[in-house]
Amino acid sequence: MLAGGEQTFSVRPVFIGWITLLMQLPLQLFFTVWAALFFGSMMQAAGMFMRGSPVPYAVFGAIGFFGVPLVAYVGKKLNYSRTEYRVFSDRLEFEEGFFSINEKIIKYRDVKEVTLHKGIFQRIYGLGTIYLATVATGTSPWGYGSGSFNPFNALGFGNVSASGVSVRDVADPDQVFDRIRQLVDAQRG
Repeated sequence: MLAGGEQTFSVRPVFIGWITLLMQLPLQLFFTVWAALFFGSMMQAAGMFMRGSPVPYAVFGAIGFFGVPLVAYVGKKLNYSRTEYRVFSDRLEFEEGFFSINEKIIKYRDVKEVTLHKGIFQRIYGLGTIYLATVATGTSPWGYGSGSFNPFNALGFGNVSASGVSVRDVADPDQVFDRIRQLVDAQRG
């Protein structure tokens, strides 16, 4: 992408399917109830089913119950298969996405903070997320700062905050964090 600076290493996120399914569970339950009530009621109001029949509620509830995790699982798996974080001596470049492609370059001289986050499920598999924040960054991907939380970020769809980047679900996160932090310190130093 950019000329200059030599590539030191690259990392890819590790996809763990059951964690994806567990993280989307609140959305799954919400959309199960919502789809059952909304679409089930619409079908009954349209006269497509006998009044008081539970069939439309069950059908649309089942679609919500099985459809949401299927979309989350397949979407995150495809997104992670295409994601690569390339670490250079002066910048971090990444490309991610399957449904829509995001490319971003973070120059280390613009990085104000490097944070390592290892959630409970990430620690089980020796994974972690490294967040590079810049001055224009609005909030961390975990919702710190403005109090907002982006469920699509939690599901692995989209990695770009206002101006920072999350190097998500990488193996050996302590070593990757130290190497990136040293490169950032060398550029600012």
